[in-house]
Amino acid sequence: MASTSYRPLTLLLLALCAAHAPGSTASHVSSFESRPSSHPLPLRLLVHVVDSASHKPLPNAEVTASTARRLTDAQGNARLTWPDSGVLRIRVRQIGFRYVDRTVHRGTSPTATEDTVTVVLSSATFALPQVVTEADVRCDEKLDSATFALSTATMELLRFGAEQYNSFREAYPFNVSIARRTVRSPVMRGPRVEEVLEKAESETYGDRYTPGHVLLRTPTGYYVPILFVSTLADTAFWARHCFAARGVQSRDGRRMIKLDFSPARGVRTPEWAGSAWLDSAASALRRVDFHLVNVRDARAPKRFEGYTTFAMPSPYIAVPDSTVAWWWSINTPTAADDRFTADVMQFISAKEMTWRKGEPPAPQPH
Repeated sequence: MASTSYRPLTLLLLALCAAHAPGSTASHVSSFESRPSSHPLPLRLLVHVVDSASHKPLPNAEVTASTARRLTDAQGNARLTWPDSGVLRIRVRQIGFRYVDRTVHRGTSPTATEDTVTVVLSSATFALPQVVTEADVRCDEKLDSATFALSTATMELLRFGAEQYNSFREAYPFNVSIARRTVRSPVMRGPRVEEVLEKAESETYGDRYTPGHVLLRTPTGYYVPILFVSTLADTAFWARHCFAARGVQSRDGRRMIKLDFSPARGVRTPEWAGSAWLDSAASALRRVDFHLVNVRDARAPKRFEGYTTFAMPSPYIAVPDSTVAWWWSINTPTAADDRFTADVMQFISAKEMTWRKGEPPAPQPH
């Protein structure tokens, strides 16, 4: 496989979609329940989101309505335009907090251009929504009801994480510089060590997941479209994979939820299998281990695997920090072989992100 065609690997942070929180109070909505008058009405709704414990603003909280999706700024504010009906049903979510649903009505002030509602989110350590369990005939492993519920809920966190990342890169488009270092074994042709610096834009950063096209032949070898931020939340990926949460385990000094994924019954083409690791306290994705399965072409890589770790350039938004991948193209590996015996190793790291349209909220101090 030609390493120069191996594109950046990115995967995402998973966020917490939790059970309903107690309703919060609004600061300027006493007139919302009144019927509109004939005077000009406010045009916008400002949603102010705060932490119930610290009373501090929550940046990058997701505020959704039928008309729009927004992320709060550094002050915890997001603005929506009032529809003609003057009624908005909003949902506010953030990693590590219980979500809140609220119906708000436009005020009747003849002078105000903006209404304000404050939403208070309560923290929840990996609290999960209720789910209905049912058998998945696509999967060989039969999960008990508790494991199935945990697995299903964690998959929903994957979807929320992808949605939040997409909202973030729309609000704050960025450029990223990527350092790629490739180390080849002596039996491989070409330089032993190759280092290149690549650049990407948020709109085109990463590969799309296409069922049945995980391992692609090229004139000089093979190309592997690596798992990206939204792949694990892609419905096409779900349809071809089975998921099983393995409970809380210790990893890298943290207590983490391990979520395994593998191809579903009947999938015969090359596919991804692996594990996603979520910090059980912070409800954030910390690591994804991956490897290719169902590789039967004798000319393709005989084994391909790796992992990605994550950083937060802005509060509650995780992006890949580093990726290591290794594979065997000439030698036939044994089960005991580790990455240091591979024919090729590749190290990918994000060096710098620059913002093209406004600065996102700054990272929070640890």
